[in-house]
Amino acid sequence: MKVVIVGGGKVGEALCIDLANSCDVVLIDKNQAVVENIFDQCDIQAVLGNGTDVNVQTEAGVKDADIFLAVSESDELNLVACIIAKKLGARHTMARVRNPQYSESVDFIKRSLEITTILNPEEEAAKTISRNLKFPTALNVESFAGGKLNIVELELEKESVINGLSLTEVGKNLGSPLLVCIIEREGKVFIPSGSCCLMAGDKIHVLGDNEALAKFYSMLGKSKKPISSAIMIGGGRVAYYLIKRLLQRKVDIKIIETDLERAKFLASSFPEITVINADGTDQDVLEEEGIGNYEACIALTGIDEENVILSVFAKHRGVNKSIAKVSRTSMLKILGHFGIDSIITPKSIVSDQIIRFVRSIIAADNSPVEKLYRLAGRRVEAMQFLAGDDLKILDTKLKDLKTKENTLIASIQRGRDLILPNGESKILPKDHVIVVTTQENIISLDDILV
Repeated sequence: MKVVIVGGGKVGEALCIDLANSCDVVLIDKNQAVVENIFDQCDIQAVLGNGTDVNVQTEAGVKDADIFLAVSESDELNLVACIIAKKLGARHTMARVRNPQYSESVDFIKRSLEITTILNPEEEAAKTISRNLKFPTALNVESFAGGKLNIVELELEKESVINGLSLTEVGKNLGSPLLVCIIEREGKVFIPSGSCCLMAGDKIHVLGDNEALAKFYSMLGKSKKPISSAIMIGGGRVAYYLIKRLLQRKVDIKIIETDLERAKFLASSFPEITVINADGTDQDVLEEEGIGNYEACIALTGIDEENVILSVFAKHRGVNKSIAKVSRTSMLKILGHFGIDSIITPKSIVSDQIIRFVRSIIAADNSPVEKLYRLAGRRVEAMQFLAGDDLKILDTKLKDLKTKENTLIASIQRGRDLILPNGESKILPKDHVIVVTTQENIISLDDILV
């Protein structure tokens, strides 16, 4: 599978590293230092030049590309690069497009320019934040089966009623179909069995429908009531997309934006919200605006350190849910000790979306990947597959399948039915199957077999 990537920035770098082991990757970037930095991390080819230059694309072998990914910082460059790539013969094209003006015409642009798909990192980040606000006490929330199933990440407190219980006992006490599919304990990650006992300090990832998760929250003595008020610091693109989503849920929103023109734009675009033109990193301003009266604080400035400090400050002022946008993944390992509820990394979100796109094309005729999330510090993958007609895994009881270590078939959606499978369950054609695994490069459902 040949993949050509235009743009070696944060997203492009992540894609090169992710795809280098499974695909023939060629990077196009005009900055030699950027290319050399990526060369040091993974085995790829590179062409120096502008991604919209026909000669540069020709040199990169775009005519033979299965997938062409344009992820530079310029929307227009990405769109033009995809048009040229398609004309040269690339089978599938994807453009990263961030401008809200384009987002409202995505379908028209895709049809008119023959671009396979368009991805907006800021809008995807807003979707992730919006999901997290539905489960205030969760660290992260990932959605499957059209939103009917969610994987919710929680940290078990010392006084939790389920400490010391086995997963089988938890299931019996709950009385609803629910699955603990990942446990993070003392720096290690594993897929647990039913006999595994939970411990204080465990980070657990729980899969269930809304009813089962509500019962689980009730068992833990936690509220599942969605956030009804939020204060945002920073009014950039993520904030713009997030405001649109939260207003649909009638969330009371206040946003603090330091740039006067941007503040005016947000106020005119969303007359239902309160917009304050001030420095949201100033603690006196936050106190004046009543930060402690809001259920959620979402720090969306362009500076990672400011977002971290703002989120910690919000927790100290009694805010129930704090969310920080962090662009540098190198910071993530140390942030678990800061008490921030959720950390959103747009680069990782969009990288996962593009990897899903690539894998779905590789396995298009067999079992395409419909959803892909990387969990537990990106050490675990949770994927939703559409089962094709020609798979070894079909029509065999799960207890008779020899699957790879640390791999779990977590759910099967068959028509409108959601199934948390047992050993007697079988996978049939057209099923939507959720797999959770620590294994890498799972492209097709059959790849989970030994």
